[in-house]
Amino acid sequence: MNMKRFLSFFLVACLVSAGSAFAAQPSLTLKVAAGDPEDSEMGVAGRSFKQYVEEKTKGDVQVQCFYSGALGDESECLRNVQKGTLPLAMAGIANLVPFEKKLGLLTLPYLFADLDEVVTGTNGAPAELLNSYATKSGFRVLAWVYTDFRYISNSKHPITKMSDMQDLKFRVPQSAVLIAAYKAFGGSPTPISWAETFTALQQGVVDGQCYGYIGFKANKFNEANQKYLTEVHYTYQLQPLVISERVFRKMKPELQKLMVEAGKHAQEQVLQYQISQADAAKKDLIAAGLKVSQLEDEELWKKAAIEKVWPEMADFIGGKKVINDYLKACGKPAWN
Repeated sequence: MNMKRFLSFFLVACLVSAGSAFAAQPSLTLKVAAGDPEDSEMGVAGRSFKQYVEEKTKGDVQVQCFYSGALGDESECLRNVQKGTLPLAMAGIANLVPFEKKLGLLTLPYLFADLDEVVTGTNGAPAELLNSYATKSGFRVLAWVYTDFRYISNSKHPITKMSDMQDLKFRVPQSAVLIAAYKAFGGSPTPISWAETFTALQQGVVDGQCYGYIGFKANKFNEANQKYLTEVHYTYQLQPLVISERVFRKMKPELQKLMVEAGKHAQEQVLQYQISQADAAKKDLIAAGLKVSQLEDEELWKKAAIEKVWPEMADFIGGKKVINDYLKACGKPAWN
């Protein structure tokens, strides 16, 4: 082979190689922001969603997950999702409420009695109703991430009755409903962004916070002066995986269908993870020194919630009808 033919052959080979490399690149990359660490329930949801999408598209659609607030705090990420500059995000439900107040009904204290009621309230007709609110505000819920009840922890002393809440300062999200709940329970709520929570606890700006066992362990709150935890069942922490409605509407129907299916898969996976791993996380934390207590008077907490917080917050959420429409969808009696 003479030099001229060799160079021609080499050039063609390079072009073929370059073409193959280009073809191997994904046609679409979707970023997902998450406030919690990867070893939390958000991590399970993120990995499950990513794996499902990439397997079904054979890598043509790639999913990149950014944990621990790497793309900004949850509120900032949700604003970007609403604008369509960030495709997807996972965030605590309380941080979505400022964008759609009707979703605040999910933060009403003692709305759910147990995990079975939570699952019922985030599937089927209830889920469709919640999504009808979310989409009007620029979000579409693809999955509900289950992260346990928001158990109350603090650095001062055990809480076994409502009076133990007095004189304790608690970090809460910027949630009118949760702020009202803590006041009704006798505590002093202080709104602090999720990204600043660990430091606020560590430096004693606040005495306590509220989270489930897996999230508590993943965020290392036992290293931020949180010595005591009480299993208060006043609210279940839901963390929706949302996609920008602007981004979703620009997708082809088959890709929209895939997003919905991937979300359902992620929701199923994180539910199984929560069921199987929460107790193990609790045992690990107790072994590390966390003191866990039960309430002696939880009926008083329920009474304060229903008689004080619900009436106070009903108009904020959108009125009694919004609450009762959801209760009806869940198969529960109306609130009178």
